[in-house]
Amino acid sequence: MADTYVEADRYGFFERAGARLRFASWRQLGATRGTVVLLPGRGEFIEKYAMEVVGELRARGWAVMAMDWRGQGLSDRPLVDRGKGHIDNFTTYMADLRAFVDEVVVPGAPRPIVALCHSMGAHIAMREVAENGSGPISAAVFVSPMTGLRREAMLRSVLMLMPEVPAVDERYLFGTGPFILLAREFHSNFVTHDERRYRFTDEWFATDPRLTLGGPTLGWGRQAARSMTAALAPGYLERIDLPLLLVTAGEDRLVDSRTHGPVAARLRRSEHFTVAGARHEIMMETDDLRALFWEGFDRLARGVLGP
Repeated sequence: MADTYVEADRYGFFERAGARLRFASWRQLGATRGTVVLLPGRGEFIEKYAMEVVGELRARGWAVMAMDWRGQGLSDRPLVDRGKGHIDNFTTYMADLRAFVDEVVVPGAPRPIVALCHSMGAHIAMREVAENGSGPISAAVFVSPMTGLRREAMLRSVLMLMPEVPAVDERYLFGTGPFILLAREFHSNFVTHDERRYRFTDEWFATDPRLTLGGPTLGWGRQAARSMTAALAPGYLERIDLPLLLVTAGEDRLVDSRTHGPVAARLRRSEHFTVAGARHEIMMETDDLRALFWEGFDRLARGVLGP
């Protein structure tokens, strides 16, 4: 395990809508600046960010709290085949996030609270603050937010032809399937140029195979498409009144980063910048690309905390 890994001070579960959802929390180092709530992307899990990102946040004086989304990590999974990434509706994710913040984060988190969200996690947080307000969250960083997908037109065309019944929606989405460790070849990955950080995930899969997750189901794809449509509806994003940093990966091959500029333009208090040369997982990229991300994060933090 990398010597930068930081074990949480506390691991636990909270229950919502028939599922146990896992969380972790870390105390800050030195003077308290506030709390960062880490919201990972599809297929990710708490420990992946504890390898480096949590330590980097704590070194900056932030306490950190993170959760495993329903259906991944060590949170409960909705299908008997736990390898399938499935959800009934993205509003379920939103309600899970709301419960996590209200029941777990708020009671003990030093203020201010900043949300640091990646990909699907950024999409969920974006919808949650648009529909229900920012609540105790003072600012947010959306890294490679899922506001559009590559090959999304093809996905929507296929979904239109597939009946919306459990027998169909619980199948793997076309082109995906069960998790296969041997398929994780670095030279063909879409997410980072940094092999050491790419292997963080493999180390954890070897340590605890329960963390593995295969491809998404047709049902997940259907609900993702509907949720992206909802998020881009006229007047929707304009509801968000929260200082935001939207970070685009210049070489993203999973999320359609062309959607980020128009999204940022509709957000009232946003800064948008692109990390040229970065693939989808900017926080897992090479040192030089990560440095650009941290410059943006620190700039937002100064704006929240003041001089």
